[in-house]
Amino acid sequence: MQVTFPHMGYLNIPVSNMLTNLGVSVIEAPTITKKTIELGSLHSPEGVCLPYKINMGNFLEGIERGADTLVTVCGAGKCRQGFYNSVQKISLSEKTPLQFHTINASENLFINLYGFLRTVAPNASRFSIVENIAIAIKTLKALDALNNAKNYYGARAKNADTIISIYQSGISQLGQCHTFREINKKQAEITAQMQAIATGGANQPAKVGIIGELYLLLEPYVNHNIEDLLIKQGVEVKKFVYTGDWAYSQIILRTLGLYNEETDHLKQARPYLNYHVGGDGLKSVGTALWCTRHHYDGIIHLYPFGCMPEIVAQYALKNIAKDYNIPMLALSIDEHASDVGIITRLEAFIDCLKRKQK
Repeated sequence: MQVTFPHMGYLNIPVSNMLTNLGVSVIEAPTITKKTIELGSLHSPEGVCLPYKINMGNFLEGIERGADTLVTVCGAGKCRQGFYNSVQKISLSEKTPLQFHTINASENLFINLYGFLRTVAPNASRFSIVENIAIAIKTLKALDALNNAKNYYGARAKNADTIISIYQSGISQLGQCHTFREINKKQAEITAQMQAIATGGANQPAKVGIIGELYLLLEPYVNHNIEDLLIKQGVEVKKFVYTGDWAYSQIILRTLGLYNEETDHLKQARPYLNYHVGGDGLKSVGTALWCTRHHYDGIIHLYPFGCMPEIVAQYALKNIAKDYNIPMLALSIDEHASDVGIITRLEAFIDCLKRKQK
């Protein structure tokens, strides 16, 4: 059995480590490239969103490398993502015999993840499975913290490229850690390196909140490395969706009955949106309101072309931008989006922020 899974930011690092430590043979799909998108688009229905096509490309490239067991996370929410696994399973099974596992995030994620690991690693002990899940979550949260530190110190450094290089190196180094103590120590070391360099730059840079669809927020290749583009322009970026936070909330807090994502987001989004509109639409509106009330200088809304939940959310977001007089840039991204187009619009948006600051 050779297991592969789709990419999403740095998620592959703890997932691959977790499976390997449990004795599962892993074949990672190549890093996302133009070829991945073209391959996925070729084997996907034309009207589906970009995350579906990229997931499909990851699976196909993993199969090319020898994988015969695919695993993905889906949830039956009010979004087409809930049906991705079924459609992809049918489509890929027509090409080659394979096993397809779905971890259902709309139910108890811990139980579903544990059940999957028991299936693919039958010789692993219960303690070992739980321990590796805990270390994977810890690693993800440390990676989230480094991402936050990069966005904070990068905007304040004279040379943001150095901060970005430290962050990229730090991702690899955290992937080599196997205990809570090692993870904490490495996270502190890398953060200190960034802090030491971030002197002499802007003291109070413009601050932008990035909101929108989860996959586009978390996968830098797909969002054209928007965070790095902004901090290189001296703009601090705050993201409100992180893989580690999501995993911790869904696996730990939800299992303990301490987390209700929809209720929390509904409170934040009122009075501009009073209903769950599917996907991450409600959270986008709630987060935008939070940004306006915490004196952010601007908001960037990222979503895949044709994403209905985010299109519905846009009506509320436009009203928020108007009522609070806050600049808002909406970027709809599909497989045809180019770096040049994204950079041009970002530069114009940043100019707008800096003029407003004066």
